[in-house]
Amino acid sequence: MKRILVVDDDRGSRESLRLIFEREYELELASQADEALHRLAVNPIDLILMDVAMPKKDGVTLLKEVAELYPNTPVIMISASANVRPVVESIKSGAYDFVIKPFEVEDLRRLVTRALKHSTLQRCVRAMKTDLSRQFPVNGLIGQSAAFHEVLEKSRRAAMSDATVMITGESGTGKEMVARQIHNWSTRQEEPFVAVHCGALPETLMESELFGHEKGAFTSADRQKPGRFDLAGSGTLFFDEVGEMSLATQVKLLRVLQEKEYMRVGGTSMIRTNARILGATNRDLAAEMREGRFREDLYYRLNVVPIHIPALRERPEDIPLLADFFLTFFRESMGAISREFAPGAMDALSEYAWPGNIRELRNVIERTLVLHGHHRVINRQALPHEFQTPATGTPLEPRTEKTNLAEAVDHFERELVLDALKKSQGVQTKAAQLLGTTRRILKYKMDKLGISPTYPDGVARDL
Repeated sequence: MKRILVVDDDRGSRESLRLIFEREYELELASQADEALHRLAVNPIDLILMDVAMPKKDGVTLLKEVAELYPNTPVIMISASANVRPVVESIKSGAYDFVIKPFEVEDLRRLVTRALKHSTLQRCVRAMKTDLSRQFPVNGLIGQSAAFHEVLEKSRRAAMSDATVMITGESGTGKEMVARQIHNWSTRQEEPFVAVHCGALPETLMESELFGHEKGAFTSADRQKPGRFDLAGSGTLFFDEVGEMSLATQVKLLRVLQEKEYMRVGGTSMIRTNARILGATNRDLAAEMREGRFREDLYYRLNVVPIHIPALRERPEDIPLLADFFLTFFRESMGAISREFAPGAMDALSEYAWPGNIRELRNVIERTLVLHGHHRVINRQALPHEFQTPATGTPLEPRTEKTNLAEAVDHFERELVLDALKKSQGVQTKAAQLLGTTRRILKYKMDKLGISPTYPDGVARDL
């Protein structure tokens, strides 16, 4: 439920606003500026209704402080005076809107609803800018296997509650997509979905990233910074690869799960949180607990609803649907003409073991379209060598080298493109012909791989 702070020195006005909004929102009441600032520091506030004329510190002065400390919290100023000066000052100082008493109750209700929607939208935009985690260009989950439908059914049931969920599965199986789907099916769908990639954040930055910090908390903290819990608000906070989290950070997260509150770095007050927590890992957390690398109490706090995503090789019925989806997606973004896979090509894709799961399938389809997207039909010979059948009729085994798949694919493609550019003396049209593709697709791949345009000697170089 959204929380509104009413700031007014007149008790009657405070009570009137409480009666108007208490059924729809949680209300915090403050009679003066210092009390209002204290309540803002203790609990997350979604909207402030503030009187202009107050003793000691007037509403406009308080508004300026709120705008500096909590720039993302909308403030609606209320005044009994029609004097235009405080209206102008309030708007210049960052007020969302200004209301003159006496006001129509329904007009104020609509204004509050609009301001809260605007605040939620801004939080979602900030969360999207912060969240660099989307691995797949998939809008929703795709599959038809029994294993896939079991995952969907568990996700639907989990979405109907606020219980913590632990999503397990190999790397590349789509754990974040399942987490996003749970969020989209939940009552929090209009609130932000914020992802925290535990393995990507250094231990020294983790606490500040999660909980934010106050101005002056450390040398470079020249302003207050919201953390991921602030960005999530009443939405969903997703901890990806939670098994990578250090023991010290595990203790802090456990406290938040238990107490539903946290403190910013450099802060002095506890802040309440209403965020829903989801976790994911490709590690065996039972083994991690035995080795002392993961706290048992945190595991049981996170693993209330376990959802396991099977590897792609365990649900081959889903491969054709995913392959067709990626074909359509990349065809449109590249301007390729390929519209379908030949039966032999689809058979090869379905029979492959896919050690890299959906992420590997995505890379293979993209690579194939880059090199062969000028053909209407993708046949088996257009696929990488892992999918070819030698003269003996024995299918080649998938590669099992322990390397980063995306880096290996990029390296191979870069070598192909550079070799073709060298042979064509830097003429991209000729290079595209050598690669059996179009100049447009070649340009797309050059941009993606960071290959510069040609230099005077006719050879393209890495940027």
